[in-house]
Amino acid sequence: MKKIQYSFNIIIIMLIFIYPKLSISEPFVVLEYRGNMDRGNTLSDNLFLKDLNYSTEHIVLKNQTLSDIMLNYYGTKSFNNSMLSLAIVHFNSKAFVRSNPNYLYSDKKLYLPSINEIKNLIIKKNSKNLKNNNNKNENMSSQIYFFGG
Repeated sequence: MKKIQYSFNIIIIMLIFIYPKLSISEPFVVLEYRGNMDRGNTLSDNLFLKDLNYSTEHIVLKNQTLSDIMLNYYGTKSFNNSMLSLAIVHFNSKAFVRSNPNYLYSDKKLYLPSINEIKNLIIKKNSKNLKNNNNKNENMSSQIYFFGG
């Protein structure tokens, strides 16, 4: 009898260790809000954030890296640096060795694209899809999602 109870206790302990989330799971709520995405942009001195169509050019100096250039022009907090570097390489493929963002030629003129140009590069939409997605986004932005029990 003791042996059965001992094996039963071992099985219970194993289940607790294997499936700990089953015994202590709680539901959680995900709220999505997509409105007012540019709220922090007006307080910044960054020209790219003030005017979403602003673009400029830069002559690459000796020993200058793409990270240095991005830091000087775009800043660090507002942009995803990997996406930004890929966009700059896309617009300036001849300024890089084999389109590698780590190898930049000096004395080349770099075109630094605007935020809208980067958005258009990343998100390609047809005019038909744009109308359909706008209607879907209006309905989706006010929904609350519940997960768990």
